Amino acid sequence: AEVPVLWLVGDIYRSHWGVKTRDEEGRKMSRGWGARTERQSRVLLNVYDLHDTNEYLEPFGLGLFHTGVQVGGREYTFAGGGGVFDMTPQEAPGAKFREAIDMGAFEGSESKLASIIDELKPQFKPDSYNILTKNCNHFSDALVRRLLAKPIPGYLNRLAMLGGCCGPCLPPSLGGTGANGPVGGPGGGGGSGGGGGGSGSVRGLSVPPIATEAFAGKGQSLGTSTSGSRQRPVVVGSESDRRERIRAATLARMNRGADADPG
Repeated sequence: AEVPVLWLVGDIYRSHWGVKTRDEEGRKMSRGWGARTERQSRVLLNVYDLHDTNEYLEPFGLGLFHTGVQVGGREYTFAGGGGVFDMTPQEAPGAKFREAIDMGAFEGSESKLASIIDELKPQFKPDSYNILTKNCNHFSDALVRRLLAKPIPGYLNRLAMLGGCCGPCLPPSLGGTGANGPVGGPGGGGGSGGGGGGSGSVRGLSVPPIATEAFAGKGQSLGTSTSGSRQRPVVVGSESDRRERIRAATLARMNRGADADPG
């Protein structure tokens, strides 16, 4: 009779203080994505540097960053030419991994995660990538909001936000309307380069050089006529010649004045 009493006291103690048995811990740890019940999974925001200047821009809340959202052992991101895809965490080719930011815990199953990503895919199609208005950081922000109801840190996409204010005025090669940008998805390859003239790697990241066309057209030098024909340059003589011209002009004015004098 003493054993059931001890069990009862132990159950009351565990329920009051929140102590879990080994069996309970084992059942919790054994739950995977395929379990019927939902489980917690950490959501990590993997941040990559796209350029070395981030070391100088980051203290001012700016920078050129690529991001991906890691959930359940896979990293999800968005790229021009590839759309939304998953990859091995923290291994984006062509970019330098910077840090992983713990955004919180997602309480849901694998099917719930897949459903959320499927709902975002129509908003982030392979041909809709724009380095200023719809890039990988926009996707990461949208996914984290759906998973945790919170945004990603603002500095990660602030440079694109500032550039987006004048995006319609910029040519595609500089990230204007219709530009894709530096990210290449699976099968997309160089589709991420947009008008920049660079080619991205498969499932990778690259920063193509900004292509600018050389100035073309007819120039016009100072002192030339609008018709494009060159005028003969004025030859400046020696100091004695200049003084002689001044003296001759002065004498001419004096003679004209004397002829006009009626006296």
